[in-house]
Amino acid sequence: MTGIDPLAAARRLEPFVAAERDRLDRERRLPDELVQEIGEAGLFGLWLPRVLGGPELPPCRLLEVAEELSRQDGSVGWCTAIAAGHSRFAGALPTGTACEIFGSGRTVLAGTVNPTGRAVAAPGGYRVSGRWAYGSAIEHSSWVYGNCVTHDATGPRLGRDGAPSLRLCLFPRAQAEVIDTWHVGGLRGTGSHDFQVTDLFVPEDRTMPLASFTPKPTQPGALYAIPMPTVFSSILAAILLGIARAAIDALVALAAGKAPMGSPAVLSEKVLAQADLARAEAQVRSGRAHLFDELGSLWQDLLGDREVTLRRRALVRLAACQAAHQAIEAVDLAYAAGGGSSIREDNRLERCFRDAHAAAQHFSIAQHSNLEPIGRVLFGLPPGTSRF
Repeated sequence: MTGIDPLAAARRLEPFVAAERDRLDRERRLPDELVQEIGEAGLFGLWLPRVLGGPELPPCRLLEVAEELSRQDGSVGWCTAIAAGHSRFAGALPTGTACEIFGSGRTVLAGTVNPTGRAVAAPGGYRVSGRWAYGSAIEHSSWVYGNCVTHDATGPRLGRDGAPSLRLCLFPRAQAEVIDTWHVGGLRGTGSHDFQVTDLFVPEDRTMPLASFTPKPTQPGALYAIPMPTVFSSILAAILLGIARAAIDALVALAAGKAPMGSPAVLSEKVLAQADLARAEAQVRSGRAHLFDELGSLWQDLLGDREVTLRRRALVRLAACQAAHQAIEAVDLAYAAGGGSSIREDNRLERCFRDAHAAAQHFSIAQHSNLEPIGRVLFGLPPGTSRF
């Protein structure tokens, strides 16, 4: 995997994605053949540590892959980029356990960091019960994780700050029950179903504490020192930027031949359409530049062994939220400019609109859940949440 060019590999997938796009939306999952192509391209393991033969891809390069695949299809970009992001957990597990779970380089680890499970301490590990939502690509996963509140004989364990102690627990996909809940408008192909386990024993070495929603690394390297909420929000923003790029491309293709009702001129010759296209292009390019600049600065701090300050993290989170918001605005501009053609299922604008608005609801990039803690940090205050 260390010798692959991941962006080039992602671009080579475009014919496969185009051939399967309608099928994955209809079946609410990625087709097995497409999953195999993505796995063979090495794109599920881009954050695997070098000790496992992984590339430990720098964050901005993973964002490029997420953006490219999401341009091809939002669900493909979502599932692949999130699975690649989850491969960083290999750098927070004992090496033997990481090899057991991720050794093939093609492992799809599905799960959620929302702590809706319960892990009760037991000899050699934990007894885990819980139900979790949003298990993207779980039907293609070989391993699953659930975030749990840790309990002992006296009740929930509390951290130094008085908050519940969290522990991420990994278990084979076959040991989890998948519940068909993914009946949605956008990102249909992600198959983000609920899943649950009841009183499942999970060995200690397949678990990791999750203080401030970030695992403690077991491998060296700057990649595993990045706070997980910071980098995860950036991945989601890149997915939205890719969807927005697809919407702009779809509008350009449509406008070359579509004549609005009652007009002798094609859409591309209309002043309002021209202005809307320019505004959409500016939104995507400026949001992308802001995101890559801030995340790149954080990465350079890590490579230079400089402290990654709370303010730096807040600026990356702000750039991710803003890029996502600008991507949505670009999609809306393109969708509106396309007129009645935009609502047709055979037009990419219809899919981009659904996918973009579904992706934008995620907690990690939604403005209503992020701007307040970001603003607090910029004022010199604590963020007021551990999920930062």
